[in-house]
Amino acid sequence: MKKTALAAALAALTLGSAQAQTAVKLYGLVDAFAGNVRTSTPTSTVSTTRIDSGGMTTSYWGVGGTEDLGGGLKAVFAYEGFIRNDTGDLGRFNGDPAFARSTYVGLAGGFGQVSLGRHTTPYFISTIVYTPFGDSFVFSPAVMHSYRGYLLNDSGWSNSISYGGSFGPVRANLLYSLGLERTSDPNRTAGRSLGGSLNFGQGPLGLNLAYQEVDVASGTPEAITKQKAFLLSGSYDLAVAKLFLQYQELKDDRGSFNKKDKSFQVGASAPVGPGSVLASYGHVKTTDNDGTTADAKRDSWALGYDYYLSKRTDLYAAWFETKLKSGSTTASKSRAVGLGIRHRF
Repeated sequence: MKKTALAAALAALTLGSAQAQTAVKLYGLVDAFAGNVRTSTPTSTVSTTRIDSGGMTTSYWGVGGTEDLGGGLKAVFAYEGFIRNDTGDLGRFNGDPAFARSTYVGLAGGFGQVSLGRHTTPYFISTIVYTPFGDSFVFSPAVMHSYRGYLLNDSGWSNSISYGGSFGPVRANLLYSLGLERTSDPNRTAGRSLGGSLNFGQGPLGLNLAYQEVDVASGTPEAITKQKAFLLSGSYDLAVAKLFLQYQELKDDRGSFNKKDKSFQVGASAPVGPGSVLASYGHVKTTDNDGTTADAKRDSWALGYDYYLSKRTDLYAAWFETKLKSGSTTASKSRAVGLGIRHRF
């Protein structure tokens, strides 16, 4: 009897030790809003009133974990996918992979973290951290002037290797993607991408430098073969308001007719009453050395209010407008207004 009790006790201790060394968790964010999106061109106007997913943050869920391997070394993994909670569909759009956010496995320790798989890019993280509207694809001018028609490639790269490490107040991130790997495409490096960022944070000051370049597959519209992107960002917390500033340059190689997009974004988040007022303005100018086409300019602004019911749940209201001009002609105008709720788990 004593031997049986001792064996049971030892088994319990062993199980407890294994559980302490391995941690797996389910996490995510659900965002839904009700609102209206209106887009106008010189020949048509489309207005849509809808309930949609991801007003301020693209809804997602994930399963991730670590295993303590001893000596300060850990195994890490994550499976993260986007959700369209208005319809119950997985992915951001039809055909989006089930785990398009991040899917990787790797090792972490005093040297930082190295992982293989699909990763969110350092450039995307640098874009959304230094704006009051975060990663909103509906209301953020910074996202409009980068990931909604200007930057090539996705916010996550497949077939990639990632490194991240901290050096005092500086955080470094590097990402390399094999892209399409070895294919019959005439451009044998098609889809290969390289990116990285350096982030400095100390006290109220934050600074970030990000860069990426993408080799483009043949047949891309405008015959672009390579795109290079540069982003410089900063923020300062004055307590009464947090200020944001970004400057971005994109360069598209198109043979004899190259194209450049230069943009900036200024924003602020200020505590007012039980929540925070959010404001952002952005401008982008597109030029090329083709004398037959006019330069294009886009101006975007957004205003919102974010009210936290708890650390995990908030309500928001936002208004966004953008106008694209080709030369002196207005090519298109869009407006989005919505009321939404976010919950983190």
